[in-house]
This record gives sequence, structure tokens and C-alpha cells, in this order.
Amino acid sequence: MHIPDSAVSPATSLLAGAAMVPIWYAASRRLVAELSTRRVPLLAAGAAFCFTIMMFNLPVPGGTTVHAVGGVLLAVLLGPWAAVMGMTVTLAIQALFFADGGVLAIGANCLAMAFTMPMAGYAAYRLAAGRAPAGSRRRAAAAGIGAYVGVNAAALITAVLLGVQPALYHDAAGHALYFPLGLAVTVPAMLIAHLTVAGIGEAVLTTVAVRYLQKARVPLADPPADGAEAPRLGVEWLLAGLGALIALTPLGLLAKGPAWGEWSLEELLARVGYVPSGLVAAERHGIRGFDLLPGYLGDRGPLAYLLSGLLGALVVAALLYASGRLLARSRRVSRGRTPPGPGATGIPEAFPAWLRTGASAAGGRETRRPARLRSTLGGRDFVERSLADLSESARTALVSETWSRRDGLLQRLDPRAKVVALLGFVVLTAFLRNPWTLSALVLLVTALAALSRIPLGALHRRVWLSMPLAAGAVTLPAALSAVTPGRALVVLSRDPYLAITAPGLAQAGLLALRVGVALSFVVLLALTTPWNDLMRGLRVLGVPRPFLTVLAMTYRYLGVLSHAAYETFIARRSRTVGPARARDGRGFLGGAAGGLLGKTLALGEEVHAAMIARGFAGDARSLAALRFEAADAAWLATMALIAALAAFWGALG
Repeated sequence: MHIPDSAVSPATSLLAGAAMVPIWYAASRRLVAELSTRRVPLLAAGAAFCFTIMMFNLPVPGGTTVHAVGGVLLAVLLGPWAAVMGMTVTLAIQALFFADGGVLAIGANCLAMAFTMPMAGYAAYRLAAGRAPAGSRRRAAAAGIGAYVGVNAAALITAVLLGVQPALYHDAAGHALYFPLGLAVTVPAMLIAHLTVAGIGEAVLTTVAVRYLQKARVPLADPPADGAEAPRLGVEWLLAGLGALIALTPLGLLAKGPAWGEWSLEELLARVGYVPSGLVAAERHGIRGFDLLPGYLGDRGPLAYLLSGLLGALVVAALLYASGRLLARSRRVSRGRTPPGPGATGIPEAFPAWLRTGASAAGGRETRRPARLRSTLGGRDFVERSLADLSESARTALVSETWSRRDGLLQRLDPRAKVVALLGFVVLTAFLRNPWTLSALVLLVTALAALSRIPLGALHRRVWLSMPLAAGAVTLPAALSAVTPGRALVVLSRDPYLAITAPGLAQAGLLALRVGVALSFVVLLALTTPWNDLMRGLRVLGVPRPFLTVLAMTYRYLGVLSHAAYETFIARRSRTVGPARARDGRGFLGGAAGGLLGKTLALGEEVHAAMIARGFAGDARSLAALRFEAADAAWLATMALIAALAAFWGALG
């Protein structure tokens, strides 16, 4: 059903795009007013689901194929306006990266599949559902009816857009300039295929999917009645179903042949007897997308087809999740509500006062943060800057730990399952040699972080800004001719071994990418797991329990003591009049170090005495028991499948 650029005139594409502009504007405004932050993951996963099911082709008579779309399913799940935006992003990704549909024809494809289908299908769904309860079988059957109506309405719009081309655009001899078949052919051909095959497949798929969502307690678009309890957002079950569907995408290769109307020049010549000149010009000189994975790499076998689907679903989900978060945030701001999170001081109230650096314990009055104090005092002293940076790092670490307690995908999982899966990817990364596979893993980390409500900017800053420090000593020598000989790009000296070679630069980039990917999984694990739970999860790997206890306590009290040292320094500076002599500064520094050591020893004895008083006998225990549930098993199975695909996609060197 995807219209290529060469099938319709540029004027038709621009007119359809202009018709979609007010629709996109209205959809964005409705999303700002209606989309809540809790439902953003559903939008991302639902659009990825639509992308995936379009890879399943069904054969129809005449040697062509059809496919499901999923636009009505997305409308039933989140509403028709959310479906408009979700389908728009999906169609744009398909056109830009997979050569499925034209770039100029995005407006025409959106008019059929992103607007007509969800709107018509949702209207039929509401009419058929009536006042049936959200979890009833009638709702699921009504969704199937809506899907049948919606996909045929979209097919009709597509048939009209194609069929009017010969009448509007033809040469003096009467030959069409673009799509050569008129309405008398396009309308029956499209509707017969969709009324008999595609519509039934779309209806069955939508009915089964809605029934699955009802069983998983994923809420549909209708809000709960007044006083009724809102259903639980079972996003993990939706993701499990999406993962299973992606694993089955190679079945879409069983049906051979292109979709009706999406023919090559040779096939068009065989069917019609001539090739329209405008169509040829559009094929040769038209606007093209990036075509990174044309045709979803179906000509390279089922594994490449599957990985293309996985990559596309991740890109669609990540883009929609980020866009949805922005729209939901603008909704909160427009209504005058502050987003959930830390208080006005930026420090969570759950922390005791002695762990906070942004607020004092006396009446909650706000005090200046280390960065503000540093700028007030000039920041010229090396010791002052070092202590301020240590204190600021401790504060950032404590605030960042609040992310591990958010209601996200990874935060709901057993820490043992997260440790095994994410650290398993770290080990796998050491053997990967394919940059495309590594890039796909970066997208996987980004999608997991987005679904876990981790700020993507904070995640990637921690990874890619620290990566040169972690990998510079390894990657830079690899670029030199002494390590990797080849064509010299930059000659550093007359010594032939001190030149940067093209193969060396590629090898250094690959090493840096591998380190960055491995670091991404480690940082993601740390940001989504409370420190104590992370230590308990590491027990699965056989790490000795006393070592983990010492590591956990060191992490906690390093921040406390560094902040205490900074406060001591500031207190001394505030009582010093005039510039201090270097000898006095060294004396103060030595005395402060001794005093801090004494405080550390005293604090250690007090903490140990408190632990003994609470029954500590060398084995740290937690009151919260870890429970391995079905979602953890689904997580491990999905990650194992992705790891196997990454390993066998020509990635192991």
C-alpha cells in the first residue's frame, strides 16, 4: 500500500502533504492536551508494533502481496490522534531508511494510512463496541471490525491517488506520465485484495492483539469511569509480545512478489507495455532517502531481514518515546504543574539532611550549592576546586540514584536478571567486529534507557565523554602505522612508524565504538539499579559477599567524607581575612587531612558498632527479598535472542 515517489506526480505529493499539515498540527495539539507521561511508552511500543507487522506479507492472486498496517490497533490503544502521529513517524522511517514508500510521497501515504485508516477504523470500532466494558470480548471483536473498515478505507484512498494520475498527467499520445492504470483498474484491484485477504488478516491480527492487551491489563484508549481504578500499564507484556513478533518477521519472506502498484520498471513494462516517462525521471532523479537498509535486506536472507526489523522498531520506538516525553512535558508546563522529581532545591526529600548538599536541615532553608560557593570565592585555588568538584560529584551521584527508583522498564526487573543480561552484552561486545551491529546495540541501549525513564542526555554524556579516558590509551596507538600498517593519512614525523593510516583509523574507531557500547551497558545498569540491589545482583556472578559489603559502604561514605572535607575548607576560608600565605595553606591542608582521617576512623567505629548492635555477623542481609517473576524470564529470553542475533549477523570476527 506504500506509494513510491515515481507513482504520483510531485503536485499530487505536495497537495497530499499540504492536506496533512493541519492534521499533524491538530494531532500534536491533541497529544499535548491528552497524552500523559505514563502512556508514552505505550505509544512508542505500539508504533514499533505497527512497523513490525508491516513486514509480514500475505500472498494474493496475481503474484502480488499485501500486508497488515496496525493503524487501528494503535488508535484503539491510545486514541486516533496518537495513532496519526505514531503512524506518521513509522511511515517516515520506512521511507527514509528502508526505501519503503517515497520521500516526497510521505504526505500521500500518511493521508491513507496515518489519517484515513485510524480515523475510519476508530469510528467503526466505537460504533461496534457501544458501551461494552474495556475488558470484554465485544471490545476485541469491535477492534477487529474497525481494523477491517480502516484498512479498506486506506486502500480506497491509495487506489484513488494512483488511479487519477493517467487522467491528470499524460502526454500528447495519451500515455500516462506517472502511474499508468486508471481508476477502473486501481479501485477494483486494491479493494478486492484488501476485502478478501488484507482486511481479514488485519481484523484477525487486531482482534488477537487487543485480546492479548486485555489479558495483560494494558489500558485501552477509553479513560476509566469516575471512581474506577485505572488499569495497570502492562508495558512489559506489550514489549514481550513485540519481541516475539520481531522474532517471527522472517515469515514475511515466505510470500514472494511486490505489493500491488509497487513494481519495478521491468515489471511495469511487462504489465502495461510501456514505461511512463515521468516515472522514469522520478526513479532516476527523484529525491531519495538514506536507503541504509533497502527492502529491509530481504534479499540477504531471513537473519538480515529480522535484524532490519529489530533496528527499525527500535528507531521508531525511540523517536516516538522522545517526542511523546516532550509533548507530555509541555502539557504539564501549560497546565502550570511542576514535573515529578526532586524538590525546589533539586535534592530528593528521601535523603537525610546530612546527605543533602543543596538544602540545610534547619527549617528547609536553601543554601548555596558547591558550584555557587566556588564561583563566589573565585575558584582560583587548586585545593578548593578539587574539593568542590568532589562534593559536586557526590551530590550528582546521589541525585542520579533517584533515577533507579523510577517506575521504568528496567527498574521493575530483578537486579539479578539485569546484571546477567547487561553484563552479558558487555562480554559479547568484546567479540563484535561489525560497526552496524555495534550501532544497533547503541540504539538498543537508548531505547532501554528511554523506556526506563533515564534522561538520554545524561546517559550519553556519562558514556561518550568518559570514553576517551577509558579507551584513549588503546585506540590511539591502533591508528598508527606501527600497529596497523596501510595507506598513510597523516604523517606525524619522518619516522615511518609515526603515521596515522586509513586502516588504523578505522580500527581505532571500531575499538572506540566497542568500548563505548560496553560502557553504555554498564552505565545503564548502574543508573537503573539501586546501589544495594546492584551489589546483591553481583552475587549471581560469584563475587564474594564481604567484598560487596565493603564496596557498598565505600560508595556511600566516600561522598559523605568528601563533602565534609569541602565544608571544613569553606569554614576555614570564611574565617580568613586577607590572602593566605602558602605556608599557612600547607599547614591547614595537613591539619585538615589529619582531622578528616580522625573523623573517618571515628565514623567507621560508630558504623561498625551500629551494625553489631543490629545483629551483623559478617553477612549483610536485606529486608527486601528478591523475586524472580515472569517478566524477568521474558527479559532474559528477549535479551538472549538479541545477543544471538548480534553474534550471528556476521559480527563475530
